Amino acid sequence: MYKLALTCFALSLIGVSASYHERIGAQDVIAKLGLKPNPEKGYYRQTFEDTGSIGNRSYSTAIYHLLEGQAGPSYWHRVTDAVEIWHYYAGAPMRLELSWNNGTATQQQTLGSDIFSNQTPQVIIDKGQWQRATSLGYWTLVGTTVAPGFSENGYELPAPGFQPDDGHQTKKFHKVTRETYQG
Repeated sequence: MYKLALTCFALSLIGVSASYHERIGAQDVIAKLGLKPNPEKGYYRQTFEDTGSIGNRSYSTAIYHLLEGQAGPSYWHRVTDAVEIWHYYAGAPMRLELSWNNGTATQQQTLGSDIFSNQTPQVIIDKGQWQRATSLGYWTLVGTTVAPGFSENGYELPAPGFQPDDGHQTKKFHKVTRETYQG
């Protein structure tokens, strides 16, 4: 323990220290915010649902979403009937990949706090646009706001192995695994 403390002290003297998201673990944040597993990977909790509505749907909703770097990218998914706005809160930067699945190039944006290093604290995703996220460190805490409010009827997860058509694929292959092979 003494050697670890001495090493950390020595590193701090030359400007090297553990970052915030290395000192505070993902499980600490998950517990503090009361997050639960998310179907697209990571953890979430709805924090807001507008009481105003259009028919039986609220004007807007908001969630916290935490994704750990070790989990790899979230599953591709999309909200087909609403705009989704991602907000960066804490931890490592997060890469968002966006696709229309129509042969055009997949776009990448980095959510984060360092606006002078091509990071942005907010990304707007159009309705129907495919998306997936990757934490670029130990964990990333973001929020999303959906307007009109999130509805499971407008949420889509594709079949396993989905990759959007970004114009670079000449043939599409279906990955056969032991679980999917029936012959």
